[in-house]
Amino acid sequence: MRLNSFVSAEKSRPHTELENICGVLVHAKPAELKRVSAALVALPGVEIHQSTAEGKLVVTVEDADGVWAGATISQFNEIEGVLSVALVYHHFDTDLEGEIVP
Repeated sequence: MRLNSFVSAEKSRPHTELENICGVLVHAKPAELKRVSAALVALPGVEIHQSTAEGKLVVTVEDADGVWAGATISQFNEIEGVLSVALVYHHFDTDLEGEIVP
């Protein structure tokens, strides 16, 4: 699963980034949309930008107060009513000038 690969890579990377932003598409049961939305925004660094009546949510996740974004995203599937989670975008800038990131 690609999300697991992302989480593993994030755990092994030193966290010196200034900016770490992840775009995530979350699909929830339509009847659970309000509860899922509330549970998501209660997590650190999570913001919901758009949602549909069909239960699809466009979410961004950023590192927040010692909690890296990958760890936060991995909690999404534990929320009751979440059907699927897809990482669709990842961007980070480092604070180490001249650093080359593989």
